[in-house]
Amino acid sequence: MAESNVESGNTADGASTSLSAEEVESTTPGRGQRPGLVTAADAGRRKPPLSTYLPILGVIAVSVAVWIAARWAFGRHEQAGLWSVASFAALAGAAVSVAVRPMMAGLCALVQIPVTPTSRPMVPAVATAGLWFGAVMIAGGDAILPAWLTVAALSVWAAWIDHFTLRFPLPLIRAVTAAGLLLGAMAVVVDQDPAAGLRAVVAGAAIFASYLVFAIITRGHPGLADVRLSFILTAAVGWVGWMNVASAVLLPNILAVVGVAVTKVFGGRKVRGVEFGFAPYLVVGTALAVALPAGWWLL
Repeated sequence: MAESNVESGNTADGASTSLSAEEVESTTPGRGQRPGLVTAADAGRRKPPLSTYLPILGVIAVSVAVWIAARWAFGRHEQAGLWSVASFAALAGAAVSVAVRPMMAGLCALVQIPVTPTSRPMVPAVATAGLWFGAVMIAGGDAILPAWLTVAALSVWAAWIDHFTLRFPLPLIRAVTAAGLLLGAMAVVVDQDPAAGLRAVVAGAAIFASYLVFAIITRGHPGLADVRLSFILTAAVGWVGWMNVASAVLLPNILAVVGVAVTKVFGGRKVRGVEFGFAPYLVVGTALAVALPAGWWLL
């Protein structure tokens, strides 16, 4: 069966809420096809043209510019010089987040995901600004900074869409992964640190495999889209160290448990099974795993 370009999030009881390809709505049913339905083959062929991804080149360009500025500032004034660059990066990150909104809307529309979340760019812009500020302060002039910034800008949108729809388009995950790996390879060459690059890839692959096995066992928790996204997010953490990778495994799941518990407590008896997107917890947990001291959970 052809792979659909859309996958969903999860429910609190572990049941997958992903739509099968036959359940995805279509506005142009084929001959002999029931109105409103599309075959699995048609869903799998819905691939965006390459021009759709052009805004990502802009994200990469801005990320590289921020890195160059941070490298210069750190070389001249060390940590004290990063504050102004981080402040500029926050503004640039917010602008970049708003600029890619049309691309996100197009990817969602392509695979029949409601585009309503993409009409609310304020929260993704603020979240991206915060992540870009923190990334500059943590990475400084290290060559991994462009990879962190690009992955952050795109992953925030994936989390935002997943929060509202419990789904996000697979082309977005592919784009995040490709951009992250490309910029990660650049970091290995520039900083001459193949050990960090190898650790990042191994960490991403290991967590991807463990999440995939767990998703198969639980039949949908986490969703396969979240499993795919976990690779590049864990690879970003893996550049820092193995203790941070352990945090990246713990924190998203702890945050998800707390989030579901709070929803049930304040939702009252009306809430039985809580549907939730795991991507927001995955993105926030990954960011905290990079920011917090390594091994904080051993204290």
